[in-house]
Amino acid sequence: MKSLVLVFAKTPVLGSLKTRLAKTVGDEKALWVYQQLLKKTSTVLECLTHDVLIFFYGEAPNLFGSSFMRYPKIQQQGKDLGARMEHAFAWGFAKGYTKIVIIGTDLWELNAQLLDQAFESLDSFEVVLGPAQDGGYYLLGCKTLLPSLFKQKKWGAATVFRDTINDLKDYSVAFLEEKNDIDHYSDLLQFPELLNLMNQHFNERKD
Repeated sequence: MKSLVLVFAKTPVLGSLKTRLAKTVGDEKALWVYQQLLKKTSTVLECLTHDVLIFFYGEAPNLFGSSFMRYPKIQQQGKDLGARMEHAFAWGFAKGYTKIVIIGTDLWELNAQLLDQAFESLDSFEVVLGPAQDGGYYLLGCKTLLPSLFKQKKWGAATVFRDTINDLKDYSVAFLEEKNDIDHYSDLLQFPELLNLMNQHFNERKD
């Protein structure tokens, strides 16, 4: 069975991302945190045997720098996040993939085992979901295109996971361990390793 990881990633541009985190730490530190998340995600992807495709949003993909260098990149299409995800899944199924998992780039706890577990779950279940602490999800996997999952959602709200579950009442669903995306400073506090690296980096710049 052909398996594909779709990665939704914004190109790193100062002031255009991690805006909720930036309200506390400032734009430069928010950008630095996002770049570390990109590097972490890219490193994890290199451990996989599945195909990987980067669907990017924003400016030119060369801004990813050393992250995602080995993977093809396609610009996201659609008026909102739901439409863009539906387009990406449709693209993958049209290419003949039979298992597709989508992730973002906000998960510091991402690892190859988690992604392999998602694909293994699709052997027995129709859908796999990785719930996020903020009421959304950090991973979605399907074996067929399910358009209802991408419609009538308030993306970014705490209701996304609940509304998605309501759309899946007629499907078998596997759940991964709940994880925490890094969107706010309170999220960053849960990962002292990353927080300390950030403080060290910017303290060194002052010296």
